[in-house]
Amino acid sequence: MSIVGVSAYVHCRCWKDGLAPAPPVGPVGFDEDGRLGLLEPWSRETANAHGHVEHWLEHGCPHDDMQIHREEIGSWAGIRIFQQALRAAGAADFPVLLRYLPETNDGWIPADEVPRVLAELDHFENGARLADEVVLVDEASGDALHSYVASHGGVFIWGRDHHIGVDPAGFFVLDRTTELPGTLFRAARFEQRVLPGGELELTGEGQSVRLAMTPIANYLPTPPQRLTIQVRPRSAADFDHLLGMLRRLCAAALSTDNPIHWI
Repeated sequence: MSIVGVSAYVHCRCWKDGLAPAPPVGPVGFDEDGRLGLLEPWSRETANAHGHVEHWLEHGCPHDDMQIHREEIGSWAGIRIFQQALRAAGAADFPVLLRYLPETNDGWIPADEVPRVLAELDHFENGARLADEVVLVDEASGDALHSYVASHGGVFIWGRDHHIGVDPAGFFVLDRTTELPGTLFRAARFEQRVLPGGELELTGEGQSVRLAMTPIANYLPTPPQRLTIQVRPRSAADFDHLLGMLRRLCAAALSTDNPIHWI
């Protein structure tokens, strides 16, 4: 699984409809997963042929890589949070989404399943009752920094020596240097302070720990000093960006009768 994230695309119909030049080698077609390419396993003997077909896919029609639509879906955490919300709202109401949303950087949604995907998206937006979310918050601004992702065990920083995360019981730091990982720090409200030498001090609820790491939310111009755990209500509007991407992919799949591919 890519640690960067996941994307998705839908092939155009140019090759199906005879609008693209013939491929330089063959056999070319749609494989069992609906991907267009050389229908030969990759090997030393077929490597050049695969290269020629890849070049043809890139330049054989006005669409880049013969893709009529592509979306950069984003981080795996975002996908996992959406899956978590679907299950909490009632897995029985979202069987197609939960079956076809990606677990790794591959897989697909068959074109004939797309109408059911759209129906489930409609229900999620208009009829589903979503569970509250557990978030780590900048106490000064109220901004949510990280959400609890159950499938990740709540962890959002995977360090060599420590795992750092948030779950319904609070913020935690796990020691990974021992055979049986233990909890070095746990608090529902705490402060962080940068120390000389690249260390970070966490204090809260009568505990203190020093770690060799940058501050939590170091991507902000000024990382927060005080952090706290909150439980917040969640609505479908929180997923507007992802839902929009999924709907655009579905529209492309319906217009081409081609599947949606995860990469």
